[in-house]
Amino acid sequence: MASFSRLSSPTADKISDLPDSILCHILSFLPSKQAATTSILSKRWKQVWLSIFTLHFDDKIFKDFNSFRKFVYLTMFSLRDKKVSIHSLTFRCSRFSRFNQKEFDRIIKFVMQRGIENLDFDMFHRQRVIKLPPRILNLKTLQVLKLANIKMGDFDQVDFPLIKTLHLHRIYFISPEYIVKFLLGCPMVEDLYTESLVLNKSTVPMEDVNALPNLVKARVCDRNTPMALLGKAKILHIDEFLVG
Repeated sequence: MASFSRLSSPTADKISDLPDSILCHILSFLPSKQAATTSILSKRWKQVWLSIFTLHFDDKIFKDFNSFRKFVYLTMFSLRDKKVSIHSLTFRCSRFSRFNQKEFDRIIKFVMQRGIENLDFDMFHRQRVIKLPPRILNLKTLQVLKLANIKMGDFDQVDFPLIKTLHLHRIYFISPEYIVKFLLGCPMVEDLYTESLVLNKSTVPMEDVNALPNLVKARVCDRNTPMALLGKAKILHIDEFLVG
């Protein structure tokens, strides 16, 4: 009878019996704000959520910008053990975001020092465009890079030897040569998406370049993407307005 009672108990906490590694994996699929709420369950859960390798910040789920900024700073710079890696960062800001360039640079530098592999920096709805810190252009750990509403300044070299997924949406480049230079810095890219690439000045695009050798699929929603680079894509989708 005692054995039956133990098995049928509705209060049995089977999730807490899981090892920390599995709990961290489960929490990594949640926005960081929701993952943080599990810290009220016990001291163990607090340590678990602060040990996950994935951070997901979106100011739309906060009541105001100040509470969002406070949460980001506490999570990244105060509460977490600085030795814990960050493999994935999703950072989304709306039009009301008041983060300045210096703060963005600090966030990027922080995750770069912790082995970032997947970076999704979505500033699409933000009114003021920010500049991508030049130091990130030689980050050799990145495998996935997604950028939206970002300004690219002058740069000499791009070295992303591991990137396989590259999505660029409304990125401001100095000229077509800089678009080519950026894409050629991702020789292993397999999944490419470009939309609304913006040029500060117009010059003749570089056509005498080799196609990206590992490209599997490419979706182009932009007239400034150098088509010469896409010749080896197994699947190529070009939006109708570009060929009309």
